Amino acid sequence: MPHIIIDYSRGAGEHVAMDRLTLSVHRCVRDGGLVKPSAVRTLAREATYSCVGDEHVDHHFIQIIVRMAPGRTAEAKQKLLTAVLEAARTIAAPALEAGKLGLRADLYESDPDFAVQAIAFA
Repeated sequence: MPHIIIDYSRGAGEHVAMDRLTLSVHRCVRDGGLVKPSAVRTLAREATYSCVGDEHVDHHFIQIIVRMAPGRTAEAKQKLLTAVLEAARTIAAPALEAGKLGLRADLYESDPDFAVQAIAFA
């Protein structure tokens, strides 16, 4: 952990290089010094069905969720989240400047009492 889940509306990948955005966000967290680099897991997935506010076909959103174990200060979490948003914003800048994209990042702490896992990575 942390796990980073990037959900985006259908068609957003036509306006934002989602492969680059995913890699940029992953590296931001991995190299940020707050977590064990080999523990970072990142995935991006396009919604099969999605609607944005006015339902205009050219309007899109990207939601980034960082899920991590507890134990960091509020300041450290906010710093990480701000860095994640900036890493994504850099890649998504053209769509943001065109007024066709909403971009958001949230951080959730996983409760270790209600999580089970099996890890086979060395």
